[in-house]
Amino acid sequence: MNALEVTEKVQDGVIKAIETSQGWTLGALQSSTSAFDTFRPDLSSMPFADMMPTPGETVDATFSFAGRLLEAQHAFLSSLVGITARAPARAPVAKKAA
Repeated sequence: MNALEVTEKVQDGVIKAIETSQGWTLGALQSSTSAFDTFRPDLSSMPFADMMPTPGETVDATFSFAGRLLEAQHAFLSSLVGITARAPARAPVAKKAA
């Protein structure tokens, strides 16, 4: 197994651990949301509340921006690697005298 395969295996483990933790968190929140119903503010009395994006729209817009930012960084770093990975010119190898 090479270093890239080991790295991918570790990354997969990290993602699985995060997803498991998120699942537990969502389960706990779903079972206890009714306890927080009285804490929800009435946004209808706030000025311009009807002009605000929904929480879902905010999450979508934020992750859309983050995705575009990651794509731009990926393109930049790929170009940088392409520049720095160019093989240097090799000096001619002297032949051994017989």
